[in-house]
Amino acid sequence: MGDKILDFVHTPAGKSLVAALGLSAPPQLRRAKSGFEAQPLAGKTVLVGSSRAGAQSEAVLAALEQAGAACRVASDLAGLAGVKESARVAGVDLTSSSIEVGEIDNAYVLDLSGMQSHKELRLLYDFFQPRLRRMAPNTRIVLIGLPAGAASDYAAATAQSALPGFVRSLAKECGKNGSTVNLLQVAPGAEATVDGALRFFLSSHSAFITGQVLPLAGAPEGYTAVPAEQSLKGKVAVVTGAARGIGAAIAQVLAREGATVIGVDRPAEEAALAETISALNGVVLPLDITDPSAPETLAHLVTQRFGGVDIIVHNAGITRDKMLRNMAPHLWDMVLDVNLGAIVRTNERLMQGAFKPNARIVCISSIGGIGGNAGQTNYAATKSAIIGYCNALSGVLAKQGMAINAIAPGFIETQMTAAIPVVNREVGRRLSTLSQGGLPVDIAEAVTFMASPLARGVNGATLRVCGQSFIGA
Repeated sequence: MGDKILDFVHTPAGKSLVAALGLSAPPQLRRAKSGFEAQPLAGKTVLVGSSRAGAQSEAVLAALEQAGAACRVASDLAGLAGVKESARVAGVDLTSSSIEVGEIDNAYVLDLSGMQSHKELRLLYDFFQPRLRRMAPNTRIVLIGLPAGAASDYAAATAQSALPGFVRSLAKECGKNGSTVNLLQVAPGAEATVDGALRFFLSSHSAFITGQVLPLAGAPEGYTAVPAEQSLKGKVAVVTGAARGIGAAIAQVLAREGATVIGVDRPAEEAALAETISALNGVVLPLDITDPSAPETLAHLVTQRFGGVDIIVHNAGITRDKMLRNMAPHLWDMVLDVNLGAIVRTNERLMQGAFKPNARIVCISSIGGIGGNAGQTNYAATKSAIIGYCNALSGVLAKQGMAINAIAPGFIETQMTAAIPVVNREVGRRLSTLSQGGLPVDIAEAVTFMASPLARGVNGATLRVCGQSFIGA
């Protein structure tokens, strides 16, 4: 079941009714129609601003140009704190390039990693305020800052601490027309990893991600970047819960980017699993992931047939909702085992020689694990634990050249959400900045980003794919 209200309000009759009632219609999101591209920003203009010249600005401009963008530099920031004395960056003088404030660009990138004082926060106002009224639908906005603890002193740290709050608020202002706003916190020395993140967050692959903060800590030792186009060619990817819904979409997008997919699901879902995975020329593995022998079965398959695995996506999960006071012990144990225990056991076995160099692990969490929901103490506990698990394990894996990250979906249009009572379903859809539910492909695009070289600087992070849901905001 799709979002019939969203479909209707964008018909001629629906638009007339919305206008007559003075209502605001949910925006039409511009999603990707093909795979990741070598130059995803070809034919697009990106307005770039900076607090001061530095390594980040050079990396940002170089990344944008390599992605095919026509970069334009905001001259109206000249004379503000820290900008007047900025030097030339990548052949562009940030203080004198000409650009009209009234012109409309496809994307905006503001590098504030060099801020040294709270006084420079005025740059946020001067860069965005004159342009917001004319911002086109589905505009992409990315700010560049520093992660916590990376600023040079308390004054710089104070200025950097303002950026997450600003980004979340601006995202709520811009979401009415489908535009997104996100913050990349680039650690000193990790400038070389900003290109992949910019390619993703400035593209239509990130249409349902807004108001988020993603740290970039640098690529694992020995990691070699490969072209963004078909970047997973030759890679082997395992997807659990792959028979239908989000898992099937993840398998499809990974295969789109060139990966050979091993689809895992319960034996009872073998027919649906075979239909999904066979269409991708993948490998069908009917397997109950809670079976004590499942990790060994999986490890044996990937090592004997493929010499190991490059990517594993832990998507399988269940809900057994009940108020805690009424919850039977087996419902608690079942959810904990499927959603968390199986993940830990499987990873521990694969870490014993079954992962290939630079392997990446992606775990599906949930905004339920961030905001919590009544009647979901078991589910929320597991999804919250996954976030902590990814963060805790990231340091161990980084030493081995690997990475682990989590994706936290919000309301996604699936068979499960279609079964929710109609009033609750409508509330779930509208309770976000983008005023609609996401699609399984939105989760799949984010997972594929995390599994690809585009995210080579990301490790131990959790990325919410929820249209900036107000739950847990």
